[in-house]
Order: sequence, then C-alpha cells, then structure tokens
Amino acid sequence: MLQAPDEVPAKFYKYRPMNSLELVQRVEKIVLHNEIFFPPPSSFNDPFDLKPAFSLDAPPERQREDYLRLSRKYQPHYSDAQHNAEADSVMAKSLDAENIGGTVAVIQTMHAQALTCVGVFCVSTKRDDILMWSHYADSHKGVCLEFDGMSPLMAHAQKVNYSRKRVPINPYTDDNMAMMEKAMLTKSEHWAYEAEWRLCRYIEGPGPVQYRPTNLTGIILGALASPDTLDTVRKWVSQRVSPLSIYRATTSGQNFELLIAGGC
Repeated sequence: MLQAPDEVPAKFYKYRPMNSLELVQRVEKIVLHNEIFFPPPSSFNDPFDLKPAFSLDAPPERQREDYLRLSRKYQPHYSDAQHNAEADSVMAKSLDAENIGGTVAVIQTMHAQALTCVGVFCVSTKRDDILMWSHYADSHKGVCLEFDGMSPLMAHAQKVNYSRKRVPINPYTDDNMAMMEKAMLTKSEHWAYEAEWRLCRYIEGPGPVQYRPTNLTGIILGALASPDTLDTVRKWVSQRVSPLSIYRATTSGQNFELLIAGGC
C-alpha cells in the first residue's frame, strides 16, 4: 500500500549512535558505502512489535482447512495421513475451554515468520525530537541521517498507525493488506512521538540494501556530539561522490527544544 503523494514527507530521518567502533562502522556504511540494513523485528525494543492480537472466529470446517494449508506449507515432509491426523488432533483439543481450532499453530506460525523472515527499516519524520535523540542517538552524542522522502529508496515507505488498543487480526476475515497493516504498521500510542514510517522487505527479508548516493541528503550532529565525531563526519562527507549537508543540533536558550542549523 503506497501513501498518497501529498502525504509523503519531504524528508525522513534515522537516528544513530556513534559510541563504539562497530556502531561508527555501521554509520560509515550508510554514509560512504550507500548501504542501509533491514533488521528483523525480533531485534526491536517494543515487546508488542509485530506480535498482534488474534481473533480466529470462523466455522470449524474453515479452521481445519486453514490449519491443513499451513501444515502442508511448513511441514511438507508429512504425508496426507499425518497432516489430517494432526488437524483432527488440533480440532479435538479446540473443543475444550478457550482454545479455538488451530489457534496455537496459526499464531506460532505467523509470529515465527514475521519476527525472523521480514526486514524492516524504521525512519522518522522528526529530526529534532529530544527523546529520539536520547533513545536512539546515544543521548544526543550521535547523529541523525537525513533521507530524501521523494527518492526511490523511500518510495514504498509506509506510515505507522498508533492505537490505544491492540486491534486483532482475523486471518479468516481480514485480507492480506488488512493483516499487514495490523501486524506491521500498528503500534501503541505510547510510541506516537516517534512519528515513524517503515520500509518492509517481505520477500528478501533482513539484510543490507544498496541505495543511490543522492538519496542521502544530510547528516545532523547531536547537541552533545564530540569534536571527534564532527571530524569523522567531515571526513566521510569529503569522500562522497554526492554532496551531503552537515547540520548541528543545539539547545534553545529559551525553550525545551532543539535548534538545527547548517554551516558545520
């Protein structure tokens, strides 16, 4: 699902720490080697991320049919007799207490696939959020990378929705788009301050991705970034084929806000 053109932000931002050699090398890959990394959601800091609630209300015959479909897909070594025997067992267990037919199998399968087989690159529309700098850029000592929102890299970025309640997925009644939005693009309203958008790799999965040098347009140094960090950033920028603007965040003398200015 693509956002309408007038909804796509002009810029996207990625906060990064610079407090170890490994983390500096990660930023260097982005700035100098035009490479970003799509991690699996299992590495995220939100315990609810990609772990949606489920509703499996459906007629028993539909539940059994869906369980068989998943069993054949993820357990291809089973014979038809084994698939059917296991489906019968699951359906029998579902008759007691609160179990719905195939609940455990469906949830485990969907969770495992989503958490390990999808790559997600998260960005924000904010470059001056105090908490974001604190949480994701080493307490304002790191950097924030600026990407062109109209670039091919960000063409498929999707906006995260924030909700007070967990909206359940029902694989029997929701189409693929609805399930994707609920699982991949819905988070608690506690995270609304992040103004997050996501790039998702459903087929290729987690891993590095090359982008065009012109897609990265700027790099912002945190308000507490060291002179060494500034020197490193300047060195990277001088080696790039495509120009890159350098900005610096400073603290306002009047309000609890960050001011972003160029000329570093």
